[in-house]
Amino acid sequence: MLKFLHITGVILALLLLSSCIKTYKHDVQQGNILDPDRLARLELGMSKNDVQTLLGTSLLQDSFHPDRWDYFYSLRKAGKKDSEKRLLTLYFKDGKLEQIVGTVTSAGEEQSSQTKTITIDEKPPQGGIIQRSWDKIWQ
Repeated sequence: MLKFLHITGVILALLLLSSCIKTYKHDVQQGNILDPDRLARLELGMSKNDVQTLLGTSLLQDSFHPDRWDYFYSLRKAGKKDSEKRLLTLYFKDGKLEQIVGTVTSAGEEQSSQTKTITIDEKPPQGGIIQRSWDKIWQ
């Protein structure tokens, strides 16, 4: 009986101590790392190869829009609800960089997350092919 109480006491102590152990949580990074130094070297008129050498291969490539490259980066710090997100969209025309559109949201800036939008040139025409054709006919 005494042996049974010792074993039960040890098991109970181990169960109580196991609730004190916290699991390790790590930062989660996803996507392309968009370094500000590399983004500063990005210029209109660069070829697709130059952009790919500078920023790497785009993770999001749309087969319907081969002249649009989307670079996405997300970083979620361990134990925090806010995350840092960056989205950079590059538009090419005739193999040359024509437009840069980007959004950067950082959780570290003040308490509320702020969004900075970087736009160079105009956005591409909106709407589908029928809408764009209709607009060209009736301009």
